[in-house]
Amino acid sequence: MKKAHGLKCLALFLFTTIFFYGVGETYEVSWLQFHLTGQYNDVGFYFSFTSLIPILIGLVMVGLYESLLKRFI
Repeated sequence: MKKAHGLKCLALFLFTTIFFYGVGETYEVSWLQFHLTGQYNDVGFYFSFTSLIPILIGLVMVGLYESLLKRFI
């Protein structure tokens, strides 16, 4: 039973995150798009990625599911 519950939460997180990244790419919303930049030079390796907002929205959705919606389903 716990395994199925964990899979539901993981599926909700993945669906929400992918959905918002997809909306960002489709409608060119910069704060919903994923950008990865990497550089390698004499000083060393540098990388950065932006827009973790869809990941945070996914975590909030799982939290809301756990706290509010789970009681009604």
